[in-house]
Amino acid sequence: MVQPLPQATHSGQNVITALRRGLDILDMFRADRRVIGIGEIAVELGIHKSSASRLAATLASSGYLVAASAGNYTLGPRLAALGSLAASRQDLTAVVTPFLAELVEQTGETGHLAVLDGTTTKTVQVVDGWHTVRMHSWVGKVAPAHCSSMGKALLAGLSDDELSARYPEQGLPSRTRHTIETVPELRQELARIRRTGASLDHEELELGLRCIAAPIFSPEGTVDASISISGPAQRLSRERMNVLARLVRWHAWRASVARGVLAVPEGWPPAPSEQPPPPDWVDQSGARATGS
Repeated sequence: MVQPLPQATHSGQNVITALRRGLDILDMFRADRRVIGIGEIAVELGIHKSSASRLAATLASSGYLVAASAGNYTLGPRLAALGSLAASRQDLTAVVTPFLAELVEQTGETGHLAVLDGTTTKTVQVVDGWHTVRMHSWVGKVAPAHCSSMGKALLAGLSDDELSARYPEQGLPSRTRHTIETVPELRQELARIRRTGASLDHEELELGLRCIAAPIFSPEGTVDASISISGPAQRLSRERMNVLARLVRWHAWRASVARGVLAVPEGWPPAPSEQPPPPDWVDQSGARATGS
């Protein structure tokens, strides 16, 4: 029998009972128990059969369950897809993080690894910078892709048709006075990113914050992730951002190679051939330098 989960709270709010019960249903499946009936669900969760039926039908409507026969269910394809996605993210994080950490060590700025979800950028790894004044971030943070350096690097890897599907409207939500506000402007910016291989955020997401990103290529030649460093605009001048862009791109390419990439996909500039020198305003011993 499935044991009831302990009552939990988040920000003072109790968890949603129906959602918990749906997750309890999924937890009932095991390698030796691949088919579960409505009656079993009702008994083990202590609910009426009609409630169990509605819960199972809801899970099936979203692909988490599949009706095996009248009143019986098996796990659905949606769970397999999510499991594969989770596994790939773990592999991605494990491979890329050492290169991201080296980038952070050389610059002192906070580093991020992100993926694209629709028109949203999701942070899947953070390496804290060592400057006293630095950006603070967290795994799971989301941001509009069109106004973050990581998001724009990811969007630059999409085809014209894919971009149109994600942005059917011409207008884009604005976060600051520097945010790109139309799809035609975004297309121009993405073309620039493909020419240079790096993406810049000049206070487009948040005033006082600047970021530099570069794409991470998959072995299949797609852009499925990006890395970035972020810091205060007072320290990251436009001139410094151009210097850092070469360093970010170098580490992004090394991470791509570690994933099995053999060549830069068509439409992007050639791979960097040698490591750029570290920024001359950063004390490489880890101490803060003048102007930091």
